[in-house]
Amino acid sequence: MFIVVLALICGLGVGYATGGRLGNVQCAHLRRAWLVGAALGLQLVAFSAVGSRLGAGGVVALHLLSYAVLLVFALINLRSLGIAIASLGLVCNALVIAANGGYMPARRAALATAGKLYAGASDANSRLIAAGTRFAFLGDVFALPRGMPLANVFSVGDLLIAAGVALLIVLAMHPHTAGAQAEGAA
Repeated sequence: MFIVVLALICGLGVGYATGGRLGNVQCAHLRRAWLVGAALGLQLVAFSAVGSRLGAGGVVALHLLSYAVLLVFALINLRSLGIAIASLGLVCNALVIAANGGYMPARRAALATAGKLYAGASDANSRLIAAGTRFAFLGDVFALPRGMPLANVFSVGDLLIAAGVALLIVLAMHPHTAGAQAEGAA
């Protein structure tokens, strides 16, 4: 979740710095955008007190379902370069999570750097990378150090999602000038 917040902040910052306007975002025309809200809702339920009542199997099912819903949204909107890049990240994260029983593997050193290493070293949606971890390189192997705003661990997939979301915002903040340029050339 923190990576999406960071992507939003960066996208808005770059969008404004390059002359974009927030009002232009409404012209982005993303289809079935409610699917993103539904996916986030599934994750909120899965990793809340409600999810804990569902047991580990229920949490894993909701987590994987949330990725499936996000991938459907991405496929519907694949014409957008930002969505295409974010889709690669979604696939990376979904692959590593599905291959590891529904949990994101996390590197111990990254957790320690972010100040997230604690007894048991796992939380509701992640587990420590171990000998049998599949696709460990796609797990949470990077970290923003403790003491920084939004300090946390993140994956290659998270970076791709963030880059895609930021690019989507930047491009949406700029008026589409292709049509105006074509008219000017005529």
